[in-house]
Amino acid sequence: MSRRVPRATLCQNIGTMGQHFEIYPLEADSFEADVRVLIQNTLRGALDQLSGAARAELTAIETALKKTTDDEAQDHLVDEHVDVLAQGLSQQRFLRNMALVALASRLTHALRRMARTAEHFRPRKKSYGRDSEFEQLWREYTDRFSIDFSANAPRIAFVEPMRKVRNRIVHDGAEANGWNSSTIESLQRGEGPILDTSFSEAYPEFVAGEGWDAEVVVSQEQIDSMCDAAVAVVRWLATELDTQDRSAAGAI
Repeated sequence: MSRRVPRATLCQNIGTMGQHFEIYPLEADSFEADVRVLIQNTLRGALDQLSGAARAELTAIETALKKTTDDEAQDHLVDEHVDVLAQGLSQQRFLRNMALVALASRLTHALRRMARTAEHFRPRKKSYGRDSEFEQLWREYTDRFSIDFSANAPRIAFVEPMRKVRNRIVHDGAEANGWNSSTIESLQRGEGPILDTSFSEAYPEFVAGEGWDAEVVVSQEQIDSMCDAAVAVVRWLATELDTQDRSAAGAI
């Protein structure tokens, strides 16, 4: 169960002078709880359930195969066996992809929430452009809190690949290679399709298959690594904001 920072605590922190409430560490705790429980544990539970169901189906098919001597029946059962394996892989891929989408969304929310909370000591006075949500956030944190993301580039290196993969999953149905004007023209000429392979070329570690069949794939290792990195980023920024909040309030 995640720990949310109560609104009453936020208001009390903003309205009380000379006292300090650890709003930012609490927000980091809430973020990590959501990542570990709602994203990672939910993913593992769903994968375990799928694996168990698939094993039961495969066992039943294999048992039936041993009992029958009819060639046609055997061919049918073999096809079913292949279908169960393929379906299982597809479902696992979908679940991991959705976990990445959830992580990107929750990270954005946490960073924006901390930035809003800090307005009582470092007000937001302008917009930060029309770039991606994360580029806007880095610019805002740099401008308002003097945080140097260039010097801390390794901390946020995972974010841009995560964002690109998220966009491919959400906007392109997890197709790694997209259609463009050249695709239609090549098909009209009776040639093989010319696809937009820019994503596949930039992020081959997130792609399985080739051509039409190339799909966006997030491995368990990749999602776990991004979850750990996201928690670390939120804790780092929470500590930075907490220190500045304390300084502004004269608590240290």
